[in-house]
Order: sequence, then C-alpha cells, then structure tokens
Amino acid sequence: MVVDMHCDTLSVAFRNKRSLAIESHEGHADLPRLRKGGVLIQFFALFGADPNPSNALLFTLQLLDYFWEEYQENCKLIEPILSREDIDRSLATGKIGAFLTIEGGEALGGSIQILRTFYRLGIRGLGLTWNYRNELADGVGESRTGGGLTRFGTEVVKEMNRLGMVIDVSHISERGFWDVLELSNGPVIASHSNCRSVWDHPRNLSDEQIKAIAQKGGIIGLNFMPDFLGPPGAGLNSLLKHIDHICNLVGDDYLGFGSDFDGIKASIPEVPDAAHYPVIIEALQKHGFDDVSIGKICSENCLRLLKAILK
Repeated sequence: MVVDMHCDTLSVAFRNKRSLAIESHEGHADLPRLRKGGVLIQFFALFGADPNPSNALLFTLQLLDYFWEEYQENCKLIEPILSREDIDRSLATGKIGAFLTIEGGEALGGSIQILRTFYRLGIRGLGLTWNYRNELADGVGESRTGGGLTRFGTEVVKEMNRLGMVIDVSHISERGFWDVLELSNGPVIASHSNCRSVWDHPRNLSDEQIKAIAQKGGIIGLNFMPDFLGPPGAGLNSLLKHIDHICNLVGDDYLGFGSDFDGIKASIPEVPDAAHYPVIIEALQKHGFDDVSIGKICSENCLRLLKAILK
C-alpha cells in the first residue's frame, strides 16, 4: 500500500478534458495506474497560480468542481478523505482515497473566509506558497528578500491548526519555513521535497529543516523529479540515497513519497508513472530495508499524520 503526498494530475486532466477513470498514455497518473501501483491514498493538489496568479481563485474552484464531477461519475472507485473515519472507510472498501490540497495560497485571495470555505468544500491541506511571493509568505524563488510569513500567513497557519488541515512547507522560503515551524501547534509536511545534503538544489531541505519537521512529528515526501535528486541521469539509485539520508538523520518514521507526478516533465526512468511503485518497493527490499520500514515509508507514516491532524 502506498500513500503519495503530491501530484498535479487534476490540473493536467482538467486542461486535457480527460477522465480520471480512463487509463491514459499521457502524463503520469489516473485511477487505473494508481490502482496498478498500489496507491492507497493520493494527495491531489489544486494548483491555481499558474499561469496567471490573479485568476488563482477562479481556476482553483474550476479544478475543485472538476474533481467533484469526476467523483460523481466514479464514486465506486474514489473515497474522498475528509476525516479520520474516511481513512478507515477507504481502507475497508479498497477505494482510492482522494485527499484534496491546494498548492499556493494565492487561491485564498487574502481572505481567511475563503480558507474556511475551501475547507467546507473538501480541501484538507494547503501548500502555503509556490516558488514566488504571495499574501501568505515568500516562496523559495524569493529567497533574496529574506521574507517569511506575513500577518495573513500567520492567521492562515493558526486557522489551519484549528480546522484540522495539513500545512505543507514545500516551496516556501527558508525564513517562512522557520516561521511556520515555530508557529504551528501540530505536525507539518514537506509534501514533495528532497535532501539538500544529498543534492544541493534550492527546492531541497537542509538537514536542520529535516530535523525540525521530524521533531514536530511531520513527514517529508520525496519528489521524483530527477533535477531534485542528483546530476543529469539521476534515477532510482539517487532516490535511495535521499531515503538513506533521512533514515540515517532522523529515522524511518518521518518520510514518505510525494512524487510530483504530472507536475514534473519527467520522473525517474525506472518509475515513469504511478503504476510503477512496485519497482521502488522491490528496490527498497534489495537495498536492505525490512518490511516494517518499507511499510512506514510507503504509507504508515502518512496515515499516522493524517489521523493526528484530521477531525
């Protein structure tokens, strides 16, 4: 069983007018390929900040409508994850759990009321920024300014804690990261980020950041984008190096997968789409990980976190 903490499949399928229920040769994920890969719960990100941040709210609502329309058509295949009970129901029925998140606080339009409205519409996680500045904080691409959380960003973090929403620090500036870690009264995730000590990329996390996430009981979801894993040609062995590093640094309780499927141009060669998760599991076995550790990395760590945060 696998939990994947980040994909952009809804955006791709919506733009291409493609049903999630039909297996496609395009992109990285759909319901049939998730099923083949053993994916138990998929975090579906709604990314509304590209190409025009001023339309982020509208586009995010369109993506949300697309998901619920797809759910109506495929309710025998999908179980929306809105509560702890929904996790157990998804496990019991064998449906693919759909956990809805928003990538980039631009979609809130500077309004805490819109955050609460999104919660009522089924959103249970928020990546505070993409790469650039918004009303909540600076993204990693704005690191020259040294900006962290704004007053509104502080309000959002506190309200997400109150509502029981997953706070995602992937893409945020380092100053903003530390602001969130200090402010949040619960665990946070970096849904699709890797290790800077293994490969020095601005989107990757320092050892200090990884330790801080672990100390709050959070999780790092490893991204499958080759550029974040290593030099040109990076593949499965590079992914294993990042897994080894986190396990050696903080143990095996604080990592999982955040593929970034359909948000990246190409995945690692050995795992071209969501159907190929068994390749990673086999590689972990050959690499010396036992079934307990593999179970934690693949799903149990994330399930523990969701049950701790959701209401």
